[in-house]
Amino acid sequence: MSGVIERVLVLNVGKPSDGAIADRPEAYALRHVNPNYAVFVCSHKGEGQSGTTEFVQRYAELIRLPAAHYEVLPLDDPDDLVGVYERASALLQRLCRERPQARILVDYTAGTKSMSAGLAMAAIDQEDDRIELRLVRGVRGKFATVVPGTESFRPVSRVHDLRARRRLLAIRSALQDFDYAGAARSLDELIQSDVSSELASQLQQVCNLCRAFDAWDRWNLDLAERVLAQYRRLPTGAQPAYERLAVLDQLRIVRDAFAGKADLASAKDPYLAVEDLLFNAERRAAQGRYDDAVARVYRALELLAQLRLRVAHEIDTSAVESAKIPESIREELAATPRREGPPKVGLDWAWRLLENCPGDPLGRWFAERKTRVRDWLEHRNYSILAHGLRPIGEATWQMDGRAGIDLCREALGRLAEAKGRAPLRHTQFPQEELLAAVDEHPRIPSRLDALGVN
Repeated sequence: MSGVIERVLVLNVGKPSDGAIADRPEAYALRHVNPNYAVFVCSHKGEGQSGTTEFVQRYAELIRLPAAHYEVLPLDDPDDLVGVYERASALLQRLCRERPQARILVDYTAGTKSMSAGLAMAAIDQEDDRIELRLVRGVRGKFATVVPGTESFRPVSRVHDLRARRRLLAIRSALQDFDYAGAARSLDELIQSDVSSELASQLQQVCNLCRAFDAWDRWNLDLAERVLAQYRRLPTGAQPAYERLAVLDQLRIVRDAFAGKADLASAKDPYLAVEDLLFNAERRAAQGRYDDAVARVYRALELLAQLRLRVAHEIDTSAVESAKIPESIREELAATPRREGPPKVGLDWAWRLLENCPGDPLGRWFAERKTRVRDWLEHRNYSILAHGLRPIGEATWQMDGRAGIDLCREALGRLAEAKGRAPLRHTQFPQEELLAAVDEHPRIPSRLDALGVN
């Protein structure tokens, strides 16, 4: 099996003023490439126009190209930009499909202005790295034509960058949905394409940040910290990376304290873990995953009570010591059926413990809001991820599910007002603003849009 890659040349054919073709840019491109297969894009001969199809056979003979190794793409109107674009696009798609191993070189040097623009746009819009846009360049002489003997058949630089920037539209959409894993995969594909080293460096930075936020989203805090630490000086949405690293440090202390590997007293603001869960819930809701969102709000409400009991009252809800149970409910809790050993309490009992801790600001808040909290819990219990079989839709989330976030934030605010918390800054994860460095260059939504063609 031959290792030689097939070369396909697609080129516009213009009309020589003197009928001679040997010194034309088309001839230079054909000699330089010596293609295995060629497609000649020509103006069709018709009323009022001579056309260029008559020159095809002479060009083929110039490089001894057999008739079976070339074809003609005739254009009825070589000044119809959209028509040229559509015909050229269909041609390139077919060539890519029929010749998957070939390099496809597209030369837009000759032909009418619309032929050149249409063929170039079609080549760029295929977003296929096998398609290389080429141009015959040289010293310009009389009538701005290239002087024979000075030609070079050059690739058009940064075409892959244009294609990459087109694909940023899809990445932008993924970031709007907080889909960092999807955005990172797409960015990695672009980095591995033939983009310029400058653009690759910019894309790599965004890709790494997406990986960090994806890891954080899954509470892989150590991985998130390792990646984000490389960008300590960068802005990341509403919060610079160094501030986000401070938040991660607090979350890791909380995680380790619940695993018995750290002292919760060393955390400056352990309640950041509750805020982090609320932001996580909002991201799930933005993706339409409302059941997941409600599950995270439930955990945030439970964690808030657990943290307060630990921080202010040294009560561990996974093993409540009898001596630390408020006397007002000690007998009732002792009578609750349980396994051997210290009682383990869930969300409802955790909040009841707080309510019965004299002077606790969160306990007082719960006493005022427990009807609303329990109403919210009842809605949550219908969820497929709780005790029911009912999916939560957008309307239910907006009407009932989101109320849990409001309750948690109200409780956190009450705690801060009572000086029970010194909040560190924490903001929602960034979205498309992660692409700001890449967006310093012009975005190319569409070659047709750029030309004002509808």
